[in-house]
Amino acid sequence: MKRRKNPKACTDLLRGASKDLLNEIERNLQDAMSVARNIIKHPKLLPGGGAAELTVSATLKQKSRSIEGIEKWPYEAAAIAFEAIPSQIAFSP
Repeated sequence: MKRRKNPKACTDLLRGASKDLLNEIERNLQDAMSVARNIIKHPKLLPGGGAAELTVSATLKQKSRSIEGIEKWPYEAAAIAFEAIPSQIAFSP
């Protein structure tokens, strides 16, 4: 088989246990390829999926390290609460 140095196309072969699963895999692949195309055309990203909440959590944890005694507990509790938000979003129906 002869390979090109700069290919312009490729073929993806999808296999699945059922027609429904195969349709879902195809839809997910099309979505992923659309995202890749959009990033190439317009290279700008907007953080999502809990990125903001995890950033707030990390900032609060860092702040709590500079505080002594029980005054740091609210920072740590809020950091833990902000960490829980992305997991709740990810696993909610």
